[in-house]
Amino acid sequence: MTPADLREDSASRFRVAESCVGLVGCVCVCYAVWTPCWLAGAGLWTEGNVTGHSPTDKSAEGLLFRAQEAQQVFGVLSSLMAVSSAALCLVFALCWSSRTVHSYSNTRSLLMAGQTLYPTTLLLLTLSPTGFFFFLSWSLFTRQHREEIQQNLSALGSSYWLGVLGWALLVVVQPVVFLAEQFVVPDPLPELMRSVLYRQNPPASRSYSTLSEPSSSKETERFKLRRVVSLA
Repeated sequence: MTPADLREDSASRFRVAESCVGLVGCVCVCYAVWTPCWLAGAGLWTEGNVTGHSPTDKSAEGLLFRAQEAQQVFGVLSSLMAVSSAALCLVFALCWSSRTVHSYSNTRSLLMAGQTLYPTTLLLLTLSPTGFFFFLSWSLFTRQHREEIQQNLSALGSSYWLGVLGWALLVVVQPVVFLAEQFVVPDPLPELMRSVLYRQNPPASRSYSTLSEPSSSKETERFKLRRVVSLA
């Protein structure tokens, strides 16, 4: 097995691993957002789920309402991003190969612009914001119910804990695996550049052009003189 094959095999393993981590995290986020088992049967969408507080004025009540509204907005945003990110994870895990980048017709333009297609980088850029937005929603819910959670930790349901697992996979585990890939798998850009240059100027054309061109100024003059004589 050549070094290139080893590199491609390692890159494929990291790509599949990051896709699986992202897929599990996205499923956990979607489940947590749309199920009510957060705290004593209450969830993000339960009306009046702000317990443990007794607001006595309109300002306090309005603040709690805005906090609940914000956690719902972040929850919807994270769930929509989780659906699209999960589809991307499935594509990279099942339909992608290490040779896919070689099939693009604009590979040369990407290389000349200093850009190339890295699936794991795209996964990182989509999964990390997904986990971050859900983490904001989860944090707001936890802060609102801090007193009740401290009094009875067993009241937390499966949606809450799966939400913790979801943002931990997307915000913590995914970047760690990505950094490990950067240290283990070498950059494929130099190999792609050599492949493109080889296709543009194969050895046969280079040798022919080298033999057909004069090697010195004297030979150039002789070549021009022979051409003039033959034309005359």
